[in-house]
Amino acid sequence: MYLRYLHYLQSVIDQGSFARAAQACGVTQPAISQGMKALQAQFDMPLLVRDRRRYVPTELARRVVAEGAPLAQRISDLSRTPIGVADRRQLRVGLTTSAALVCGPVLYQSWCVPDSRRSLHMTTADEGSLLTGLLQRQFDAVIAPRPRKFDHPDVAQWRLYALHPRIYVRQRHPLARARSLAQLQGAAWACVGPSVSGPVDVLTEAHRVRGMPAPRMAVHCADFASMLNLVVQSDLLAVFPHPALLGGAFEKVVALQLTESLPLYEMWLFQRKGSKPRIDPAVFAESV
Repeated sequence: MYLRYLHYLQSVIDQGSFARAAQACGVTQPAISQGMKALQAQFDMPLLVRDRRRYVPTELARRVVAEGAPLAQRISDLSRTPIGVADRRQLRVGLTTSAALVCGPVLYQSWCVPDSRRSLHMTTADEGSLLTGLLQRQFDAVIAPRPRKFDHPDVAQWRLYALHPRIYVRQRHPLARARSLAQLQGAAWACVGPSVSGPVDVLTEAHRVRGMPAPRMAVHCADFASMLNLVVQSDLLAVFPHPALLGGAFEKVVALQLTESLPLYEMWLFQRKGSKPRIDPAVFAESV
């Protein structure tokens, strides 16, 4: 059970809705929803009930928060322990999967190469979890898409680059010559998940704004490598946000030349305020 979900639950109790709780926590609404589902799965009785447009906590929810909050606070206090000299040689970065592939080489060149005593520790997760980890000092920096309306007083943020998601299929796929999303209706898709924001949401949003049924997600993959392997060996379609994710299979797949563009989403660098940034945003200027 993740301790951050206790924080989400407390925020839902205080705010009365997932949307306001997300804004208060500095994460996306799907992150709150995912956290509440994971937390609810631990109990047979409901934690929250709907009362018109508000979520009302049950007695169980109040007990969970009352008993769990002190433990979460103690762990949070431990995370605020000043970093020692040895730890200053470590750079802990949380990234989404695509950001790890695109930005990993840049981080290594800028951090490890100038000083062989330094080490780089990269952790991948969805942006909601990563930003929560940054606030809890689990990371020195986070590279991820910026959640909608994210604005936390303790977090500084820099735009790094924009992702241009594209739909890929295997060579000689029956739909390789499709030129519109309408021609892809009924196709089976693979996706990487769960994620609070990413390629799946981009694709769903593209369908939604056109009044089209949501795409059918037939396979949920653990990472982009496993999804790429499926696309190469099947008729599944998939969205890849960056060509770097194609790796050695670049010649085995083809990007659909659609007349419609999928929505762009940007990659941002997040670091805590109050201390000198561990990563200079300028190192990404000509590398990604």
